[in-house]
Amino acid sequence: MQSSPAPKIELDKALRSIDEMEGAATLDDFEEAWKSYLFRLERCFNKAYAHYKKSPKWDAWWGKYKKIRASDDLLSYLRNARGAEEHTVEEIVGREAAGIGIKAAQGDYLHMHSMVFDAQGNATMHADRPIKIIFLPEKMTLLPVLNRGLIYPVPASHLGNPIDMNNVTGIAKLGHSFYSSFIESAERYFVK
Repeated sequence: MQSSPAPKIELDKALRSIDEMEGAATLDDFEEAWKSYLFRLERCFNKAYAHYKKSPKWDAWWGKYKKIRASDDLLSYLRNARGAEEHTVEEIVGREAAGIGIKAAQGDYLHMHSMVFDAQGNATMHADRPIKIIFLPEKMTLLPVLNRGLIYPVPASHLGNPIDMNNVTGIAKLGHSFYSSFIESAERYFVK
């Protein structure tokens, strides 16, 4: 069987979407890149499936991947988030508001004696030790997705390992890595 460039082309486009997420100037740009990533990742799989299923060895080989795609938290979420985005009106992402955090500059605790705002909005704070003010930007968060009557929670693990469910680009990179390995394995197995 010959190789097909189509799955790799889609995988490369998914990687470009990750780059767009990392360089996004706005949350709207980030969201669009995330949705494009989901589309391209599933399209990569569909192109591989369409090409390699022509082999009589496909069914035996692909069973392992079919099971993982259905049972793994991350892979199942990615498939179904794309499905929900494509076929429903359900939101697949949320936005966490920006904020300000106040904590001890060193150590684990801080006792605030007072915090007063003047008419211009300036704050004066008195604490038992130096403080550190943290500005928390607005960010996009993943939401549980409803697809085909089932709810898929935001993934907490991938291939048995815990993942940071708040790191959207990290989740995207894990998905990309899995499908990259999938395509490489298919090439080694089917292309002679």
